[in-house]
Amino acid sequence: MLRVLAYIFFGLGFLTVTFFRKYSGDLIPYPFLFWLLGLAMFGGGLLFLRFTPSTKELKIQKQVEALIAQLKESGEKILVDLSRCELKEHHYFEGRERYGHKNELLTLDVEREIQALNSISGNSLGNTEQVQVNQTVIIYATSNNRTGEMEKFISRVIPKDKITLSCYLDTQKQTVLYVDKTNRECYYFDLDFLTI
Repeated sequence: MLRVLAYIFFGLGFLTVTFFRKYSGDLIPYPFLFWLLGLAMFGGGLLFLRFTPSTKELKIQKQVEALIAQLKESGEKILVDLSRCELKEHHYFEGRERYGHKNELLTLDVEREIQALNSISGNSLGNTEQVQVNQTVIIYATSNNRTGEMEKFISRVIPKDKITLSCYLDTQKQTVLYVDKTNRECYYFDLDFLTI
């Protein structure tokens, strides 16, 4: 729905800017204000397009949500004592572009020109910045009640450093691990408390 609204704003803005760019009639008293309004609608549509997820991304998100709901409904529930979990941390530095968008269609022409000039001149410092990326996973080892074997469950990658994450875990104390009864490789750590 937001993407449809974005296309409508984009189209109306484009038409308004085009019409009032060379408007010289007397019927509309302040054509410059309408031109500015069209420019704002064009920019607003562009921003909506840029920051709303695509249909493919929404479809994948719905599939993941359905799988999580199914695991919560029919999976084995294991109460996890977070103080017994091990935290593994990995951090590194990466150069991220200051301009542009991961979707090439949404990258503005000005941003493309900056990237092109930087790549031609060999100066990518103006276009990139060094950012530290912190990643931590929670590892929970427990014995399987049916087989007696040790199982290891690893959470999704959490974009926090080990110290910050351990503060969250100390506050929460426990969470639930949902494990598929037929496929033990399919599981879900309930880490909704980290979105605070």
